[in-house]
Amino acid sequence: MSIQLYIAGSLDLLLDRLMEEVYEEDPFQAPEIIVPNRNLRRWLQMGIARRYGVAAHLNFQFLETGLSRILSEAAPECELASPSLQQWALLRALQKETLNPLDHYRRASYLHYLFRDYEYHRNNLVHGWHREVDSSLAEEMGPDIFNLEARHSLSLSDDENLQEQKGIYCSMLSLLHGNGLRTLTELAGAALRSGNFMQRPLYIFGLSRMSRLHLSLMFRLSLYFPVNIYLFDVFGDALGGGPNWQNVHPPLFHESLEDNTLLVGKGKSEEEYGFQRDGLELLYLLRLGQEFLEGQGHTLDWNVHSRGSGILPWLKEKQKKEPVVTLLETPGMRQEVESIHDDILLKLSADPGLQPGDFAILVPSMQRYRAHFEYVFRGRDQLPFNLTDFSARETSRLGDVIRTLLRFERPLDRRTVFHLLSNPVIREKWRLQPEDYAELLQKADELNIFRGSGDSAFVVHTWKHGLRRLRLAEVMVGQQTFHGYLPAASGIRRPELYALLSDFVEHLEQFRHKFQNSGKPFLALRQMMDSILTVDGSRQESGIYLSILQAIQSGEEHCRRLGINPDPVLVREWILESMKEVSGGIGEYLIQGVTISALQPMRPIPFRHLYIAGLKEGDFPGFPLAHPEDLRRQYRLPGDSSLPDGNRFLFLEALASFQDTLTLSYVSRDLARDDEFQPSSVILELQELLDLNAARHSVPTTWLSRRYASGQVLDPLHRRVLEERWQESPRRGNCLSETEGQEILQKTSYRAHQIARLFRDPMRAFLEFRLNAHPLRQEDLSDVTDEPFRLLPSLRSELRYRLLDILPHFCGRQNELLDFLHNEYDRQILSGGAPAAFFADLDRNELENILPLESMSNAEFLELASDDALLLSSQREQGLDNFSFVGLRPPCILGGLKFHFTVPWILPESRRIIIPFQGKEKPEERQNVFLNILFYMLSREEPLSHEVYFLNFSGEGTVGRKELHLSLEEMQEIASFILDELQTYGPLLFPEAIADASDENALAQMLPELLLDTWQGLQQSGHPVLGMVMEKMDSADLLSLMLPSGRENPEQFETLNRRLQMRNRLAEVWK
Repeated sequence: MSIQLYIAGSLDLLLDRLMEEVYEEDPFQAPEIIVPNRNLRRWLQMGIARRYGVAAHLNFQFLETGLSRILSEAAPECELASPSLQQWALLRALQKETLNPLDHYRRASYLHYLFRDYEYHRNNLVHGWHREVDSSLAEEMGPDIFNLEARHSLSLSDDENLQEQKGIYCSMLSLLHGNGLRTLTELAGAALRSGNFMQRPLYIFGLSRMSRLHLSLMFRLSLYFPVNIYLFDVFGDALGGGPNWQNVHPPLFHESLEDNTLLVGKGKSEEEYGFQRDGLELLYLLRLGQEFLEGQGHTLDWNVHSRGSGILPWLKEKQKKEPVVTLLETPGMRQEVESIHDDILLKLSADPGLQPGDFAILVPSMQRYRAHFEYVFRGRDQLPFNLTDFSARETSRLGDVIRTLLRFERPLDRRTVFHLLSNPVIREKWRLQPEDYAELLQKADELNIFRGSGDSAFVVHTWKHGLRRLRLAEVMVGQQTFHGYLPAASGIRRPELYALLSDFVEHLEQFRHKFQNSGKPFLALRQMMDSILTVDGSRQESGIYLSILQAIQSGEEHCRRLGINPDPVLVREWILESMKEVSGGIGEYLIQGVTISALQPMRPIPFRHLYIAGLKEGDFPGFPLAHPEDLRRQYRLPGDSSLPDGNRFLFLEALASFQDTLTLSYVSRDLARDDEFQPSSVILELQELLDLNAARHSVPTTWLSRRYASGQVLDPLHRRVLEERWQESPRRGNCLSETEGQEILQKTSYRAHQIARLFRDPMRAFLEFRLNAHPLRQEDLSDVTDEPFRLLPSLRSELRYRLLDILPHFCGRQNELLDFLHNEYDRQILSGGAPAAFFADLDRNELENILPLESMSNAEFLELASDDALLLSSQREQGLDNFSFVGLRPPCILGGLKFHFTVPWILPESRRIIIPFQGKEKPEERQNVFLNILFYMLSREEPLSHEVYFLNFSGEGTVGRKELHLSLEEMQEIASFILDELQTYGPLLFPEAIADASDENALAQMLPELLLDTWQGLQQSGHPVLGMVMEKMDSADLLSLMLPSGRENPEQFETLNRRLQMRNRLAEVWK
């Protein structure tokens, strides 16, 4: 028998060679083809189907599974212990150590990783440990054919670390042997001794990285049946060959031992050696394997179809003829993905023969980039795409549910419950619509529900207490307490919806109790999955569901077999780690649009246009990771896994696989930290070799750059996307007719302080009134976990405003004000909005201390006081209904819009108004006061002729006095101006600059700098929406939204000046 080794720089050539061999075999026996991953398996199936019309009757296997099956068939008396079973045996072996369950699992998990790698890369060490266990089947010689340690006189220090690991490993072996189980090393020895192998060829396709144990087994198996290996050529001038299949002499290598590292070298191309190290080591091991075969009377035939030079020289020649490699620098990951997305659209529009499937985007870490890919590609919905090779634990909807359920050490708070309810696999099971979720969340916030029954310091904040308040509201009228329960204010409109919430929370509480206390956590988790979620209709989630069930079943079986009483923490960690091994995805990879994948599984597959993103220094090629307990740290041998060398070799394979263009991208700047990043070392090396300066494109950091309009790679589609997002056609320009203005106006109801933003904070007003964007970061009602240990911030703010409004009515009656404060606080305790017991006393005292009790006895205040004064408002004031001085009035209606007002103290007959302050009033606060009074008097259609007293309740108290005198016509003129600002023009931005500008041209020259300053301020504020808009739009486009320049109007600048005059009039109304 022999090994046929085929090496070519094209997967298509290798596939042709594979099919020539396969179709010479017995058509009634499925040929066994070992592949490295499911991506290459899919590519093979598609390639075979294109050539022969169908891809059927082929037995594709992954390396570990395929070899294990072959060995098990030859030694059926040996049952191979699966990796998961070995890990549980390690957990059992470590039970004697005094570790908490979490540390116990983590140590077993890491040792399992070490022992597995020892078996693959230091098999002689593991074989020696086997020999010290009496029940082991290991013979004197192990399966490793290379014996590199003996060849170069390398040995491990016999220290405490080695002895400890050997003892743990032997204990694990004894447990496995006691249950009739064997390791891969023992199974291989038994199978090779028996020699009972099926005489059928084995085909190994595309595996460019294999451990020394797997290579050794392949060479040993080739003594019994033919083995064909098909390798992608990334070996450069280390091999001979020509443009056709040729038999070549095996390469010779020189060896050197430096700093306990065995180095192998071959070839003339020094620049390629840094990328080829892993590949050259594979050739070196194949060469040693050939010597082993020749010693056994067998052969290894080298068949090479070479491109004639190394990959980098070949790429250099292509780059000279036509730039095929492009370097892209971006100021963020989101901009990086956006730029790639739009470059694909540009290429598709330029070449009608291209299809989305001709493009691939590869990244070193799918976990870091997945959210950005989904946001850009799904948000724009312009390109079909598929996402592959990410972990179900972090990215699957089902995985998210399982991960959340297993956080049983955390309280069952509002965040946890509503995070689960927001998940589609749960909402579908419970038939919850998005509006149902919003209603439940709003109700939970109104009831101040924070935690589960056993997690809360105060019973009023628990799910049980809050849901009982809802039930009382259904059967009671009013808000009288009943056995310590305050009925919910608004009652229950949909009792079945709140009953569903009650059932769901009860399910969660029962699961937590059963999972932690029943002694059967696997069963509890399986029953919980069946009861609260469904994956019907999602093939991807269904596959993940079956994988999780399989992990639960195998874990339960392993514990039973090994006599382990499963601890809930161990079970949780086991399930979560099992989910890491479950692949997730979106769409059908390779056949559904643009392929987006991790670099490792997809790098040799040919695409016409290839993008490799995430090549920032520190992210790629990574750093070597060596744990202090790893015995391999003492010396390195060829074939040992290394993250940087492995990634550089994978990168070289990707360089050799693209057909038309290659785009390399990295994040060059962190805008949040104002840091600059360097490109990866692989980019720096390519840049020196290929001279990429002319092919370098930088995405501008700010929107202001004109390169957004001219760059070929950069985003020419942002404007259209924004127009689609905003439905912008009716919003071009601000000088609209009143009818058009009403059509695009979003708000229909305003309060005085909101109107004041038109003049005090026009940027915020622009966001809210013109774009219907409310970007101020509001608290996510579901993202609340801790019950209050003081009055809730929103309630506290409302209470302080109400107290300030009613201060003038309680001058000289401080005790009554304190009674109101105490009663209001007690009501909030019953509603869950305030703490109880000790914390309530502290908080109530703090509120009492801020009351200006001293100044309320000020003689001037008492002189102004009157029992006939009223507090008038167009909106109901919470908690003030029982006061006789509070009056509710209709709002002011202007142009179909409602304008609300609040006047804290007024004597209508004497036309006297009191405005309370704590501290001296500011000009912007006077503007709020004027607008409130203006809307009140317009609602009565009466002129303004009032004395306004500003009472400062700070310290001993002071009084200020102003007068307001405006005719009804003047008031209506001001109201008309406000309506124009809202409906027709929009907020006037940069009024100071407009006032200083001599004409419209001078203004246009000043605006870019003003816009840039504004954008930089927005990036650091609570207004991110407009900041993102400004990043994407040209300044002229942005101005057409923000300023009245959308129409041809010769009086445009005069209009701006008239608006400035009216703004000044608002500041001059006080006498």
